Amino acid sequence: MARPLSSALAPPAQAPSWLANLWRYGLTTAGPVATSGAHFLASLIFVRNLPASEFGLFSFVLVIVPFAMSMAGASLVLPINAAMGEPAEIRARTEASCLKMNPAFAALAGLAVFAFLALTRAPLLPSLLLAGFGAALTFRWFARSFAFVQGRAKIAIASDLAYAGTLVVGLGALQLLHRVEFLEGTGLLLLAALTGLAPFGMGFFRNQIAALKTGRLHDYRAIFRDLTRWSLTGVILSELTVNAQAYLVTFLSGPGPFALLAVGQILMRPASLVQSALPDMELPRMTKALASGKTDRLSRMMRDFRFVLIAIWLATVALAAAILAFAPELLLKKGYPLGDIVLVTGITAAIMLVRCFRAPPATFLQAAGRFKALAGIGLHTGPISLCLTLAFLLAMGPIASLLGILTGEIVIVWKLHRLMRDRKAS
Repeated sequence: MARPLSSALAPPAQAPSWLANLWRYGLTTAGPVATSGAHFLASLIFVRNLPASEFGLFSFVLVIVPFAMSMAGASLVLPINAAMGEPAEIRARTEASCLKMNPAFAALAGLAVFAFLALTRAPLLPSLLLAGFGAALTFRWFARSFAFVQGRAKIAIASDLAYAGTLVVGLGALQLLHRVEFLEGTGLLLLAALTGLAPFGMGFFRNQIAALKTGRLHDYRAIFRDLTRWSLTGVILSELTVNAQAYLVTFLSGPGPFALLAVGQILMRPASLVQSALPDMELPRMTKALASGKTDRLSRMMRDFRFVLIAIWLATVALAAAILAFAPELLLKKGYPLGDIVLVTGITAAIMLVRCFRAPPATFLQAAGRFKALAGIGLHTGPISLCLTLAFLLAMGPIASLLGILTGEIVIVWKLHRLMRDRKAS
């Protein structure tokens, strides 16, 4: 039987509250930080060795795949999390139906990556390898999130470390062998994603295979009607707000111009990845607190959540400033203008700061089952962000397109806090 999440992440006995929080968040962020570090290293190596068009394709894939992972979370993980307070039979049926859907969803993610790359006229073999990477990483993300819901946090973290370690070792080998090419890099990404599946063990894969027989699509249709359609709508609309510039710049201007944005955003990747990963830990905790009626703990959870996000953001900004001030050649070997990189990094840092205030209330509202309300926010902010991003892109170029994203993020935070205020008032 899986250990409860609280005991799986338990700090040393009788530790003060600040040390307990440091232990819990430090343990949980170890995996995302390692993954972010591996992606950061990959970006530095690829930007120094690949043409701008190929680096742009690599960076674009790192936009598409997290979107697929978010879709998997909204489609398959949130229903399992929402069933935590239900009777055991309902929980088991929900888990079986979502496990049954997982391989199909991962395959769809791979097909989506291949289709997007085909639209950019990417080479065939690297596109196939990147499609496999997208499918494997999406599958891994479900397994990782499922492990958190089950209280098997250490296994989820081990998966992150296995993925990151394989990627770092492989990058070192490519660098030593002077084989840092687009094809070799895409193959390494696929290998790392597959290696990240190993820590989940044969037990998970036996359950996955068994669910192909025991899971019922009829059960999932009910889940989709009552829950998933709203969470999916929220994720899709959120993607319009968060990454509209990636799609618009890549398809209208090409992967080369998008590479400039990607280079500037490399330095903020640690904050970005932690902001994506921490809700997976906080959502089950908030759901359990709401189900048990311990609402007095929720304010403290949200405060601690926001504090950690801001601390990671500050550390990331300090690292970015140090690199740009003292070692800009890490990014500029291929001739990217320093002024443009500083500008992109600054705007991206502002976006990341706003998201520090977005993630805690959004996670709380998910735990409270307010998916329709969250989708309603995206219904307003998604078109605003998309239109502003397109307008800035056409009028002022790729860098200015980020201002549309920043505006959309600010509107989301404003609406989230209005929703939280209305909830408290009621």
